[in-house]
Amino acid sequence: AHYTSQAKLWALRGCESTNKTVGRGNSTHFAQRLQKTNFRRKIIISYLVCHMEKYHKQDVAPIEKENERDENYEASNPQIDSERTRNNYRFTPYFGKTYTEFINGRIKELRLSPRKDAVVMNSFVLGSDKTFFDGLAKIEQYNFFSDCYKFFAERYGEENVIAAVVHNDETTPHMHLNLMPVTKDGRLCSKQLFDKPQLQQLQTDFYETVGKRWGLQRGKEGSQKKHLSTAEFKAKKIIEQAETIREENQVYADALTEAKSGNIPRKRGKLQEQLIALTADNSDLSKRLTKP
Repeated sequence: AHYTSQAKLWALRGCESTNKTVGRGNSTHFAQRLQKTNFRRKIIISYLVCHMEKYHKQDVAPIEKENERDENYEASNPQIDSERTRNNYRFTPYFGKTYTEFINGRIKELRLSPRKDAVVMNSFVLGSDKTFFDGLAKIEQYNFFSDCYKFFAERYGEENVIAAVVHNDETTPHMHLNLMPVTKDGRLCSKQLFDKPQLQQLQTDFYETVGKRWGLQRGKEGSQKKHLSTAEFKAKKIIEQAETIREENQVYADALTEAKSGNIPRKRGKLQEQLIALTADNSDLSKRLTKP
């Protein structure tokens, strides 16, 4: 089992805060009720995220500093909340080595002599959107990222995984998984492992193994033809999430209009239950929309 005691405590605290019940929150149960009764006109779809970047040896140290940050990290990203950085956790045990030391050790172990411009690390951002994670208890979020880690460890060899870190101190939880592109015959070759056909197959297999299990949709093939840096990718996702929240708010406004017009089920007790849940969820969305 690859986890830290900090990660387990973080997940367990989430269970305690929900009366130790492992399951989806009230808002998700309400969304399911809305779908069953056609009370909700539009279903918000969450997609599985898998974004990759390639790094040369000189690029590794800054990536490590950002991934392994603590409360004293001077963040250039305004989305990072240093008060929540303590909730970040790893899925790989800390060996007391830097990323560069890990890479050099693996190169020596494999008896390789890579070129100076060789790609030595492929870094993945894994996750989904805020709507998806808001519907999960903390222990479920932990289990989701555990599934992500297991998929990559089994596919590319756990011995090649440099680090897998979950960030809970940004707008949306996500995992940074860094690995060395070592082929099955022991060569360092990012081009072979992650050319266009291989990346498309990775996206498909990741969706089939992890995405489906968690009710997520696969991203459209070829929808991101332009390469984005991790920072650009995160900015793009934040904009998309803002649009999703705006759409959600309109959905709930429409639902409230229907409720006022009486176009909802009239079974005893059902009406009050739906209106209470609707009011609570709409209030939560309003707060999220007004956040700076």
